[in-house]
Amino acid sequence: MSEPGLLDGVRVVESASLLTGAAVGMLLADLGADVVKVEAPRGDLMRYVLGQITPGHSPAHLQLNRNKRGVTIDLSDPGDAVRWDRLVAGADVLIDGNAVGTLARFGYDAARLDELNPRLIRCAVSGFGTTGPYAPIPAHGLLMGAAAGAYPGDQPAQGAHVDGRGGGPATAAASAAALAVAAALYRREKTGAGSDLDVSAADALLASSMIPVVYAANADRMTDTASLPVLSDGVSGPRYNLYRTADDRIVAFAALEPSIWRRFCDAVGRDDLVDAGYEGESLEAEIASLIAARPIAHWLDVAARHRLSIGPAHTSIADLRADPQLRDRNVFAETVHPVAGRFTAVGTPVVVGGHRFSVRRGAPELGEHNEELGNGWT
Repeated sequence: MSEPGLLDGVRVVESASLLTGAAVGMLLADLGADVVKVEAPRGDLMRYVLGQITPGHSPAHLQLNRNKRGVTIDLSDPGDAVRWDRLVAGADVLIDGNAVGTLARFGYDAARLDELNPRLIRCAVSGFGTTGPYAPIPAHGLLMGAAAGAYPGDQPAQGAHVDGRGGGPATAAASAAALAVAAALYRREKTGAGSDLDVSAADALLASSMIPVVYAANADRMTDTASLPVLSDGVSGPRYNLYRTADDRIVAFAALEPSIWRRFCDAVGRDDLVDAGYEGESLEAEIASLIAARPIAHWLDVAARHRLSIGPAHTSIADLRADPQLRDRNVFAETVHPVAGRFTAVGTPVVVGGHRFSVRRGAPELGEHNEELGNGWT
């Protein structure tokens, strides 16, 4: 018997044609919410771009729209607008992942949405948010990441910097939005009131990199940097670095804390290194020689037995998919879509009640649930 979803019974309308809004809906659907994806009759752009497994089934579409139902609605059509009204009136949450002002241009501003459903939690997710001078600018991930400082160009990065690759702005915004939606649902249980949530992907990406950012912002105020060996490349210093093993694999080695460093020295029988400090080419050579003498399996075993911060540094998707830790937690979920066929999805980092992640429903076909939801929620 599967574990009940944490958001079972929560109804979500998702109006979003690109990555960010769809990612919010995915996170809520993965937690059990009944998410209805609303598309224009021609279908969302994400179905047809970024490569195809079969026509209309891009990897991005299959990943982001799992566990959802799907309908097509043309808000300029009076009949379709009635269907939209019914969905919104019966929903708990509306995800608006459109360009800022799109729903308002169809007559669905805050006042109209409040009239339809005063308890509705309205979550607008956009590149720059709904306020500020950049709000009207249509933003793809490149713009969101650039505004957050993810691409330093020809300038050297100041400290570990923001990384906007791999859909980073969308996933950062989705995580922030899903957290805010969950909090708003809790607040509504206490007060009965809906909420207006305004999420900026650029802001979310910056906030998700808060530690390096706050260090850079306060660099001129720091009076002691002796205990700060991490630099812009993300690895620096012998005790916080990457090393190659005897079987030509790479491990990440982190022993900044004196207690972990001492345990490492004890594990390898090198008490003479306990007071070696943090820097120095000779120390790096000593650690490299020790790590290179044994295969990766040895070091992972030693790390688990002696509580050391040593782990694999994967360099390929094959390594990731074979990793026993990721396999144990089902981070890569093997699924079969009814039309697109076999598909490897990236799951969720949250394990609920000990139950491994699974895809309950493949990404919907265009308009698949039009008849089922023609008169509103079922």
